[in-house]
Amino acid sequence: MALSVETPAPVLYRSLCRAGWGELAGREWQGVRSTLGAIVNRARSKQGIDCTVWQIAQSAGLSEKWTSRCLLILEGLGVITWQRGLIEEGKPKPGFITVCRHVLLDLVRQAWKQGYSKWTERRAETARRLALLKKATANIRRSRRTELSSHLNSEYLSAPQSAERDIQAQTPPPDWAIGKEDTMTSAIASDEDNPLCPHGYTKGGTACPSCNRINDRPEKRRWTKKQQAEWRNRKARENLALLNQQTEAKRIAEAAEWERLHPIPAGMSGANWCLLCQSYHERLEGQAYMEHVREHDPAMYRRLMEREGKSSQYTPDATAWIGR
Repeated sequence: MALSVETPAPVLYRSLCRAGWGELAGREWQGVRSTLGAIVNRARSKQGIDCTVWQIAQSAGLSEKWTSRCLLILEGLGVITWQRGLIEEGKPKPGFITVCRHVLLDLVRQAWKQGYSKWTERRAETARRLALLKKATANIRRSRRTELSSHLNSEYLSAPQSAERDIQAQTPPPDWAIGKEDTMTSAIASDEDNPLCPHGYTKGGTACPSCNRINDRPEKRRWTKKQQAEWRNRKARENLALLNQQTEAKRIAEAAEWERLHPIPAGMSGANWCLLCQSYHERLEGQAYMEHVREHDPAMYRRLMEREGKSSQYTPDATAWIGR
């Protein structure tokens, strides 16, 4: 596509980006490039846009003060024409910015000329580096499939290997030298006295992971369904016993608290005192009622137990509520 003055501003801007920015390249022109991109993106294919410095700063991602400075630079280069905003009839009016495409086209052509020279230098540098790389690297033809017993280090494989010398023993070994068979025999004999396992951990401990895998300990096996059911039933019985114990302790504490708050007057028997607190009987149920009657009216307690066909001796099973 041939670029001309009739080419839209976004197309010229993208061409300037691909060319390497030309005179606008470098870190010091980063704000100018961002501001020019924000103006072109907001204007799209229109000749100009109504906008404020703050709106351009938001699109460029820069501060309002720095954006105003970059707009002055673009205006000085002739890339844009900027008509400042004003207050007309008491109402603010935004400024008007126009992109001068003929100036932008000159920047694009100049950038492409500089880009061609940079591309030529880059190609020459790359070819020179590749030429040195071919000379420095030895092209050793090897199979891509490495043997299983080969060394895994690539530096060891690339180093030149010399043939190993086959040195034969000229003199027999001394008497104190231990052969392979004697070494294995002594190792087996001293294995029982060695405090360490073959893996370097304390023998008989649980720190060695290899010994833990080898020794199939019964306590580490997976429980069967029967063992799991037995464990659940045992835990349920323990919880029930603990709950009954807590309930009994709570009942005894409540009875003691009631006796403390309602002491029997001096000179009055428990039966007579029980007749005076008949209104309290209506609020007692179950085991609490039986406890109260057994303690304060033994005769009534015996009649109630005989009515149910039970012994008058109090047992923990006699906890059912008896109607009156």
